[in-house]
Amino acid sequence: MDTKISESLRKIREEHMLTQEALAEALHIEPIWVYRMEAARIPIEREVLAVLADFYGITINQLIDYTPEDKNKPAKPEQISFKCKMCGGDLVFNYKDGICQCANCGKKWNIAEQYPKYARVMTYISKAGRILKTGKVLASAAEAKFLFTQALDECFRYNDVIAAELIKICYDGQKEAEKLEIYCRGKHFFENRAYRSALRELEKIRGYRDADDMISRCKGKP
Repeated sequence: MDTKISESLRKIREEHMLTQEALAEALHIEPIWVYRMEAARIPIEREVLAVLADFYGITINQLIDYTPEDKNKPAKPEQISFKCKMCGGDLVFNYKDGICQCANCGKKWNIAEQYPKYARVMTYISKAGRILKTGKVLASAAEAKFLFTQALDECFRYNDVIAAELIKICYDGQKEAEKLEIYCRGKHFFENRAYRSALRELEKIRGYRDADDMISRCKGKP
């Protein structure tokens, strides 16, 4: 296999700030295949190059002989398409679930598939969201906060509508992580029969999970 092609594949992936794992997830393949292609361990069929070129929004020739942009040149405003690739209909975005859907034909895509540069951001947000739903300890709240912070750091590199929406989600997520932190602390006090301390914490987050139930039970304790 031509090592020049392998090097081009690595360069363009890094230019889009994708890990091998994130690219593999977006293409629905195993990470080992991305590694083998970039390490010139396997031949790459033209059909595969066509898929990769379409993924990055360039031609096969541009992919084969890819040259990273000069970082010293002024960045060109990025043109983001909000149209369906299949029928040209308008895309409707569900940022929290990481999905966009055509309002015309109903075709769905992961946002990471449509816009590869956000693959890592969506991974952070998705993982943090799962933690917020199931986390039960203070460490979970801390991890969720950290993931949202990582996502924010990525989003701040861009200046487009998608970044702005994801930044809002990250800020909201950090607030939810703070609620989870308070909840875990209050629940810990409650389970250890420190009812006054539990009440002080849980009163801050009425309506969150079973906080109201614990508040009621705390008030019934001597």
